[in-house]
Amino acid sequence: MLPNREGRFKANIIEHGVAETGPNNLATFICKFGLIQEFGNGEWIAVDDNLDITGYFYLEKRDGSINTVTVDSLKAAFGWDGRDPMWLQDMDFVSNGLLVQIKLGYEEYNGRQRIKVLFVDAENAAHEIQKADDNMRRALSNRLGSKLRALAGGTPAPAPKPATPPRAPAPVSKALPHAAKPVPAELAAPSTMNDAWARFTQACPMTFTSEQVKAEWFRIIGELFPGKAVQTLTPDDWGVMRDRGIPMIRAVAGDDIPF
Repeated sequence: MLPNREGRFKANIIEHGVAETGPNNLATFICKFGLIQEFGNGEWIAVDDNLDITGYFYLEKRDGSINTVTVDSLKAAFGWDGRDPMWLQDMDFVSNGLLVQIKLGYEEYNGRQRIKVLFVDAENAAHEIQKADDNMRRALSNRLGSKLRALAGGTPAPAPKPATPPRAPAPVSKALPHAAKPVPAELAAPSTMNDAWARFTQACPMTFTSEQVKAEWFRIIGELFPGKAVQTLTPDDWGVMRDRGIPMIRAVAGDDIPF
């Protein structure tokens, strides 16, 4: 029975072969999969229904070039070395109990939605979203930043910032040696921490990471209110931070974190 839903599944191999298919007679690996497990809520769950689906994997493109994305996925899933396409037909995946992972999704074909195999991968392949660490952030920014800005033109969009002000660090017992004198609160209209934070984050350079924004926030608070715990700042103080803190933002984040 054909599956009626999208998702990630583990499957065994029911039948397979290689042929020329479609109007362009493209070399194609054809494989019928039996679904045995479905990924949901962070775990693999047995599939109770007797579900199967046939996937068509084109080894070449219409211009005659090799479809490298498909070839790489078949190499990972079936252990193929990518050389002889007939190996995919001659290898007995049924008897050796090979399991693979497939992704099912809907696509429109001739005005109708149909379920199909979007990709195949090794049984235990992980598909979590990868995120850049600090080193990769710097490398990507250095390599692509100027090129992307030149291509984009116009007014840059604000960089994503933390949604709420960072938690205040532990109070310090004395002011830093280089700290400035406290700024009189009467020089600014009262404000809230959230309002000061919102304006501060928008004013930070778009190249700042979240950690650099927070470090700059606490550095400036330390200079404006030396020896004063963040938790004790008043609405008048936050007004000073809003009006006087933004001009103190460095163009480039420093490596020193004063708290």
